Amino acid sequence: MTAQLGTPQEALLPALNFSVTPIDLQTQKIESARQKGRQVETSFAITRTVLLALNAADGMPEARQLKDFFAWPTWQAPGVPKPSHKWTAIFGTQTRAFEGVHGAASAGGLPTIIRTSDHIRVTDAMWQMLQAQECVVLCTGLVGDPTAAEFGAAAAGGKLQAVLAQALFH
Repeated sequence: MTAQLGTPQEALLPALNFSVTPIDLQTQKIESARQKGRQVETSFAITRTVLLALNAADGMPEARQLKDFFAWPTWQAPGVPKPSHKWTAIFGTQTRAFEGVHGAASAGGLPTIIRTSDHIRVTDAMWQMLQAQECVVLCTGLVGDPTAAEFGAAAAGGKLQAVLAQALFH
């Protein structure tokens, strides 16, 4: 899904592809701990949330440009990314669709508004996750429409940048 940028910063961003998918994130909450000899094996709880990937539609220069534009920290997947109070993902309640991303204005600047050209309807399971958690993971670092295997390899290789952002419903 491509996007349009709604501010004077329009020339700075390449065309975007959006993909919306559920993912598992490892939390800091300990689920279990058991002793094995002199070591303690600890398992952390997993939470399911919605991931919005903002991918450059064309090539690598655009991917680097996208990374520089958002300047999100490198994501240490599968952990929860750092929260961001600047970015918000917008969802329509009547359509149950992802409609775009809003970035708060920096001092003296204009807000960044990225609208999808076609609203992306989310599954019922993802809608329930969004309603319960009221947050999403926003992610960059890939090009085009990556497969699950490509996404997994990039996440494991530390090649993705992400933040945990508020989901706003209207």
